[in-house]
Amino acid sequence: MTKFIVFIFGILFLFPNKDWELKKDKSGIRVYTRDFEGSDFDEFKAVTTIQNCSLIEVMNVIFDVQNYPFLFPDCINPKILKKEGDWYDIHYIQTKGPFPVKDRDSVFEQKAEIAQNKKSARITLNPLPDYIPENKDIVRVREGTGFWELEQDVANNVAVTYQFHGEPGGEIPAWLANSFVVSHPFKTLENLKERLKK
Repeated sequence: MTKFIVFIFGILFLFPNKDWELKKDKSGIRVYTRDFEGSDFDEFKAVTTIQNCSLIEVMNVIFDVQNYPFLFPDCINPKILKKEGDWYDIHYIQTKGPFPVKDRDSVFEQKAEIAQNKKSARITLNPLPDYIPENKDIVRVREGTGFWELEQDVANNVAVTYQFHGEPGGEIPAWLANSFVVSHPFKTLENLKERLKK
């Protein structure tokens, strides 16, 4: 029994429980953050429920790359680099940095897996930093991973989870980057709800 207890405590020490911490709860949107192992930058999870809406309508907004400036804060110059069907693309975006921080740019592969009943979906985001040449005046985001999870209920409400962790690259203080880890996903879900209003 003693060896078992020691084993359990050893596991807890090696793999500490990284609980989500609620950072903002407003207008039906909750934003959580947590430490990300090996990084100075926090991971976020933002959740909300969009009423009177279908799963496909939400997905149409998430895949509407050309209109990303209306969805993601500080997003400029979005471009679709490759598209296959409705639910797969490789896209490019720039994110304006607060002075004197340089702007960032990213290339992401975005693809969806949709349940057969079309009531739930998972959209994954994977960086492809070498897909196109870098611009020397912009810092390329080379590391980042995230996803959207969507689930539609019988009353035509869609539960939305948007989770992401990124390494902004270049020189940027962790405290500054982590301040956007709350405000940006909150505004993103606010914009998503606004675009789906009927």
